[in-house]
Amino acid sequence: MKTLGFIIQKEFKQIFRNKAMLPIIFILPLIQLLILSNAATFEVKDVKFSFIDHDHSSMSRGLVEKFSASPFFNIVNDFPSSSMAVTAMLKGEVDVILEIPNHFERDLSKNKGASLGLSINAIDGAAAGIP
Repeated sequence: MKTLGFIIQKEFKQIFRNKAMLPIIFILPLIQLLILSNAATFEVKDVKFSFIDHDHSSMSRGLVEKFSASPFFNIVNDFPSSSMAVTAMLKGEVDVILEIPNHFERDLSKNKGASLGLSINAIDGAAAGIP
């Protein structure tokens, strides 16, 4: 315990011996806190959203309309095939791809439950964590 006390005493002597260290230790972190706290945000807006609708039913159109009504998603395109959508994602044109399978409405109406495919471009970690 004495050793720790000597180390702390030595560090304080070093800090007060060099007057240029005081602003670096105390003022610079406060400036960073004020500036960077406004820059760091986890709010996600304008996620480039696209979909592949294999079902073409009223329920699948309603699902896509829900996404288009959201202020967080910007519907970029609808793709006829998965390969075209993945190519667009690799080019950076799309962030999220929703794939609606065949018989989506039929499976939901029969209470079977329906599965959806969701591909997310995880380069932007904050945006990838939202959906």
